[in-house]
Amino acid sequence: MISMWRIPIQKLKLLIAVVFFLAVVPLWAAGDLATGPSNYEMVEAPTAYILPNGGYDLVMRMYDGGGLFLRGNFGFKDLLMFGFSGNATNVIGTGTIRVQTPGLFFKVKLLDDKSSPLALALAYDGRGYGVEADGRFSPGLQKGFYAVVSKELPQAGFIQFHGGVNAVTFDNFNTADDLGLFGGASFALTSSLVFNLEVNDVLMKDWQFNGNFIFNY
Repeated sequence: MISMWRIPIQKLKLLIAVVFFLAVVPLWAAGDLATGPSNYEMVEAPTAYILPNGGYDLVMRMYDGGGLFLRGNFGFKDLLMFGFSGNATNVIGTGTIRVQTPGLFFKVKLLDDKSSPLALALAYDGRGYGVEADGRFSPGLQKGFYAVVSKELPQAGFIQFHGGVNAVTFDNFNTADDLGLFGGASFALTSSLVFNLEVNDVLMKDWQFNGNFIFNY
């Protein structure tokens, strides 16, 4: 008996879009050179910054239940950042692999703190990880619609402050499940070692305090 893979039209369109983005992004970056990484997020919470023009990255996360979460991001003209995600459970270990709903992401930087008092960005991020039910992911809840501001203090070496508000969904909106606040700080001990501290999903029942460090070489 011959078995065949059947790819839903929605997922096929997403795959075509990803291949297209990977093909054209190097053309956007022609002649440009990113001088360092862009901290467009702290740990789970975003900042008002975006990838530089032509910049891109690919991030993979493993989670409980043999889950695998893959997302990609692209920067365009220092004003726009967009991306995609794929997510499936039981990829590692035993059990039937269950592909979850793929997600899309768009962020527009409206103000830059180099020419304005604050950096300001508006975005939609439907990329969560884990099991999706009724448009919500668990354990990695998507941000949904959000607004975020950031401010860098160059006179203090390298330190940035970030804060924002998000609504996971407006369908059957419930404050305890859908409205969140987030904020935090990024600071460096050297030019190669950056630390992030954040509070995330404040006002929700499962709020978080997260921290990480990033070593750039």
